[in-house]
Amino acid sequence: MGDLEFTTGWLREEDVAIHEEDSERNAEQAERNASMRSMLKRRREETKDTSAAEAPEAFMAVKNSVSSRKRVVDEGQPPWFVARPHIENTVLRLHEEILDFVDFMQQTREEIHARRKWVQSIKEACVALWPACKVSVFGSFFTGLSLPNGDVDVAVSEIPCKSGSAMKMLADHMLSKGQISWLEIIETAKVPVMKVRSQSSGLRADVVFSQPDGLQSSKFIRSKVKEYPQMKPLLLFLKYFLLQRGLHETYTGGMGSYLLCNVVLHFLQRHPSLKNGRFYAGTSLGHLLFDFLKYYGQEFNYTSHGISVLEGGSVFPKTERFPEKNKRSTGGPVLCLESPLSTSMDLGGACFRMPVLRNLFHHAFHCICHLMVTRSAPEVSMLCPLLIDPAHPVITDRFKLMAEQPVAFAGLPKSKSQEMEKKQKRLPNENGQAHDSHNDTKPPVKKRKIQPTQPLTQPTQPVQPIQRIHEEVDDATAAFGFHEDVSQWDLV
Repeated sequence: MGDLEFTTGWLREEDVAIHEEDSERNAEQAERNASMRSMLKRRREETKDTSAAEAPEAFMAVKNSVSSRKRVVDEGQPPWFVARPHIENTVLRLHEEILDFVDFMQQTREEIHARRKWVQSIKEACVALWPACKVSVFGSFFTGLSLPNGDVDVAVSEIPCKSGSAMKMLADHMLSKGQISWLEIIETAKVPVMKVRSQSSGLRADVVFSQPDGLQSSKFIRSKVKEYPQMKPLLLFLKYFLLQRGLHETYTGGMGSYLLCNVVLHFLQRHPSLKNGRFYAGTSLGHLLFDFLKYYGQEFNYTSHGISVLEGGSVFPKTERFPEKNKRSTGGPVLCLESPLSTSMDLGGACFRMPVLRNLFHHAFHCICHLMVTRSAPEVSMLCPLLIDPAHPVITDRFKLMAEQPVAFAGLPKSKSQEMEKKQKRLPNENGQAHDSHNDTKPPVKKRKIQPTQPLTQPTQPVQPIQRIHEEVDDATAAFGFHEDVSQWDLV
């Protein structure tokens, strides 16, 4: 007690009481800590004895765990993935997987033929109402950059009435024929549009009237896709990359298809590989994706620079061309991109979620850096799950997107093909008897699901990056190229 008085003589009585309580609590805690340490020590000794007795089994368990891990990884790979253990270069494996992803996502011949028949039915409805009208296609379907779930953009021109009246007339006509299962007319948009869905196939279409700008911009993008072969695979990947995050629509502040095409075009125009033929031949899609994410995620100066894709591409001071940009800037990055068809128009103005997009590109860049530094194993996908989600409905339902839909209203007739089937049942056969489906010996025709024309196969030898890109573009142009004027299509 004397020591306590000596050490606490300068404290007040209430402080001395508190000091004594703290000392008691500390002593109790010290006892608990000592008890815990002794328990942990005993546990370590028991574990050491057990592991020493079962050393051979533990060694075999490691091998079994590795094999089971590989089996689980293989089962969980995305449907486009092809393992390439013979390619040690991580960037080249990323290049090959991007091309495999594009092969999986781009539309098959059957899907393109179905879309062309859907456009042809829209054209027939328009000609029935306005015989002198002209029907054209534009947008991603025309440029060959459409995803499997993408709609078809149709432009109707040379009509004798206003666009609002024309949309209602066309909607009434197609509803009466039972050709559509769903429609929406948006007259208040900047470009009035009628959205429809086919009853027979489930395909969607956006129909606009007296709007030539869409066709001109699509021709511009189509010419640039031919000029830059790397543009198509990059765009198809980036379109899905933004779609699964809800950043692909212009009216929600995201980066629409036309804006994204110009953004990728500007990047390719400025890439150093264009200035050196040897560098160009060795540049893969893995390099380009890495550089694209780095350029728009870290390097590009959104504050002072604007983008132009004319005359080979350039950047310009934003304050000189679009001074109103600085007035409405809120401190975050604001994209400024000059329209190639109208230089006084800023295409990036509608992309008000550019801060989110810039952060997304920045994050994706670091994800690819992680894959490069850790040398991603060839048995696993480099795109999933860090960059894209294979569980998205566009991927899981890749070959289930085309399906017959219910009629828009009860009592309306179904599609023309179903009406023809009913007429065939009522027609007499060769013996003069009426056709009866119950007495027919032939089984009913089942709807065939759309499947890819050719399965993905693993190449025996790695190919040069730029060589495979050129082959992909040439094959696609030969197979799916068509004129924008629907009247010149051959659907046989």
